[in-house]
Parts: sequence; C-alpha cells; structure tokens
Amino acid sequence: MSREEGIRLHPSRLRSLSVRGLAVRFAVGALIFVVAGLIADRWGPVVGGIFLAVPAVVAAALALVEARERRGRPDVKGAALGAAGLIGFAGCVWGLAVTVPAWLALVIATVVWAVMADILYPVFGRKAASTPLS
Repeated sequence: MSREEGIRLHPSRLRSLSVRGLAVRFAVGALIFVVAGLIADRWGPVVGGIFLAVPAVVAAALALVEARERRGRPDVKGAALGAAGLIGFAGCVWGLAVTVPAWLALVIATVVWAVMADILYPVFGRKAASTPLS
C-alpha cells in the first residue's frame, strides 16, 4: 500500500464473497475457539489463550502470502507493527484480567492496541511503503 493510497474500504470487493465461503470461515473459526476452550479447560487459560491467536496468525499469514503473490514482496513491516499492537493488547489483558472485570480489561487492552497502532504506523509505516523488500 502506497503512502498516498492510505487505508480504504472497497465495498465492491464484498460482492465476490460467497455465502458458503463465509460459512466455512465462520465454522472453522468457531471450531478453533472451541478447541482453545477445551485446551484451556484441561491445561489452564494461559495454554488455551495461546491457541486463541491461531485465527489472527493464519489470517495474517494468508494476507502476507496474497500480498507477496500480488506485488512480488510481502508487507513485513505492517505485519510487525500489527504484532506489536497485539503484544500490547495481550500484555494488558494478562496484567489486568485478575485485577479488574474482564470487560474492562478488554476495553483497556483495545484502547492500548488502538493507541499503539495510531502511534506506530505513522512513524514506521510510511517508511515501509517506500522500502523494497525482496
């Protein structure tokens, strides 16, 4: 994504999605969450929580593969910035989950993620758009 392009929503691309494809994605995601819950029930929430990252990691990996095929190079810096935001989110949830109500921990963690994204992307994201990676 070039610096001039920015982040945009393309509703016309939503028409290409099939109901069956969306249903399969939803079912696979639900299955992953059920498995993570069973793992958390058996070995504890720390181990189970690791498996909750699977959908995000798979989605990010597939997006990088698609970007590489489309452009000939991956958006590695964007993925690293996204991972930094997720680390901030996870750190907040981990630190706050036992001291405040769960909903409040998630709200605070979401705000931290958004603030990190708003700070990190303008500083590092623009350089990524002009740096060739091969």
